[in-house]
Amino acid sequence: MELENKTCMIAGAAGTIGASIARRFYDEGARLALTYHMRKPEQLCSELEGNADRVVWFQLDVADWAQVQQVTRRIQSDLSRLDVLVNCTGAVGPIGPLETLDIREWVRAFEINHFGSVNLAQAVLPAMKVQGGGKILFLSGGGAAYGRPYFTSYSSSKAALVRFTESLAQELKSNNIQVNAIAPGAVKSRMWDDMRAAAGSGGSKLLEELKQMEESGGASPAGAAGLAVFLASDRSAGLTGRLFSAVWDDWEHLDNQIEKINSSDIFTLRRIPLG
Repeated sequence: MELENKTCMIAGAAGTIGASIARRFYDEGARLALTYHMRKPEQLCSELEGNADRVVWFQLDVADWAQVQQVTRRIQSDLSRLDVLVNCTGAVGPIGPLETLDIREWVRAFEINHFGSVNLAQAVLPAMKVQGGGKILFLSGGGAAYGRPYFTSYSSSKAALVRFTESLAQELKSNNIQVNAIAPGAVKSRMWDDMRAAAGSGGSKLLEELKQMEESGGASPAGAAGLAVFLASDRSAGLTGRLFSAVWDDWEHLDNQIEKINSSDIFTLRRIPLG
């Protein structure tokens, strides 16, 4: 088991992707601190029932710094240490032409997608530094990698998260703390339900994506869960500051290419000069 004896915090475990990652981490031997925003996921709770020594639950709004501090302190106290942080929380935000959007909703999505991750990272870093290392994983979403009209809050907050990932990774190299981001693919989830509800405001590209997703069934959350296990495990030791696609990247065979990846711009967002 790749995560045996590791203590892992998964924020947003009530969501489709977060629940899938929680199941895989549990199967790999991890002790889990799982958070939810509004309601505990009954099915996941039932699956993990009877394992109180390995699974604890906390209610958490990641955009609330005071709550983040309180919950992370309790996790570190109850479980003694924290080896891995995975933030699966996210909001698609308002969809449509910028001038028509409620700026308060726009800012709220940015607070969840970007500042929520900043809050969590800042809260867990002191303990990770003291214990000599750790892993931090963020869910970036595909909106970080390219321009997305009518999704200005979602795409800009996720792009900011990827640059935060790269910058923090460089800052923490000497502390043996690796920071990476995962693009899980178009998984059928609550966020996709929100997109479907706002399809008329998202332009022709969104309508085409929704059509393709209905036909294909969407990406499996198991892909993101498998990638998360790899990045949380010792197999990826030293691999840091990257954005990986659970769908398009051959991440299962990267463990022997870590030095090459770290010395290049592979799996990063970069400006491409003319010529």
